[in-house]
Amino acid sequence: MDQKWILVFWLFSAVCGVSPYVPHRYHFVDQSKTWTEAQSYCRQNYTDLATINNMDEMKKLNETLMDKNVGALWIGLNTGTTGKWGWSLGGGRFQSVGDSYRNWSSGEPNNPDGKEFCVGMFKQSGKWLDDNCEKICPFVCFDGKIFY
Repeated sequence: MDQKWILVFWLFSAVCGVSPYVPHRYHFVDQSKTWTEAQSYCRQNYTDLATINNMDEMKKLNETLMDKNVGALWIGLNTGTTGKWGWSLGGGRFQSVGDSYRNWSSGEPNNPDGKEFCVGMFKQSGKWLDDNCEKICPFVCFDGKIFY
């Protein structure tokens, strides 16, 4: 009996395809704010600015932005007061051991003027760039509630 259900599941998976599960939703906010203002908005209305831990989450974020008319937008990566890249949500450093997902644009992060401590993302390519936190951009929040 158990083998029968395993076979049914396997066939269903092969026919329908099973994609990796991303347990949260991204929300594009078409309001121009500084990185800190965007972070506050996301924390008040969702969970935080977008955190992107792997390629599956990056794909889900790109799907969210597919029909949006925007050049660059804020995501939740910054250096804060530590000088090391970390996600706004906390709970781990961006460059910790085993943290391999990166999506920097070529030559980034570069901080040429010593004022680029926050991270934006180009909508077209999905690539990240360090930028001045006082720049005004739209942004992406994520809702950490579990969705099925």
